[in-house]
Amino acid sequence: MLIDSYAYTNRMYNVHPVEKLLFAFLTMILCFEFDAYTNIAVIILIFVITVFKAKIPAKVYIKLMLIPFSFLIISIITLIINVIGNKSAALISFNIFGVTLGITAQGINTAVILFFRALAIVSCLYFLVLTTPVVDIINILKKLKIPSLFLELLQLIYRFIFVLTQAANEIYISQNSRLGYATLKNGYRSLGLLIFSLFIKSYKNSEDLYVTLEARGYNGEIKVLSKDYKFCYKNIIFIALIELILISASMLLGR
Repeated sequence: MLIDSYAYTNRMYNVHPVEKLLFAFLTMILCFEFDAYTNIAVIILIFVITVFKAKIPAKVYIKLMLIPFSFLIISIITLIINVIGNKSAALISFNIFGVTLGITAQGINTAVILFFRALAIVSCLYFLVLTTPVVDIINILKKLKIPSLFLELLQLIYRFIFVLTQAANEIYISQNSRLGYATLKNGYRSLGLLIFSLFIKSYKNSEDLYVTLEARGYNGEIKVLSKDYKFCYKNIIFIALIELILISASMLLGR
């Protein structure tokens, strides 16, 4: 719910969604094409734009970035430590059950590149989500002739994520106040009841939603009012300049 509220209250809300989508998409392409230096520059650039231009609190943005950070740390460990055949090529090697594992310079280089590339791409997505309401993103995808069934599912799933998260939090608080997680046995039992309650609640919510849509003349397409935006050619020129600077700097550093 916090992410959705910032999408409507940030300082870049009135910027045309196409401009923000174009900037995020082009920057993600550069993240795929160039090395870690470009990805680090993108991470810093998106942080500056999101925090200082869109006025998203730095603490909120950093907390959101820490979510994929923890998963990436675990992932790069599997990239750094590999099965090796030649011990001389390894910086560190050890045997486990007759299998030689080691850390090589190439493995470290690959892990670093993928780590910063993933963080840079996630930061681009965060920029888009924190500054653009989902309704506007869906309207853009609709103009790109994306199937309406996919867009409706995307919109409903996005909405239900917040509803079920809030319901799970309320159930957890209720269980915890009754010492439902005081012991390991009670914790597993409470967790099972929580999952069961969420399943029942999600099914009931889906039935209620369908009845509500039918009562409002649902004919297979969810129509949502969207705000009228105006293109700003200054923003488009600014986006082009940023992308050109990133490309030029990446090519110079790559030499």
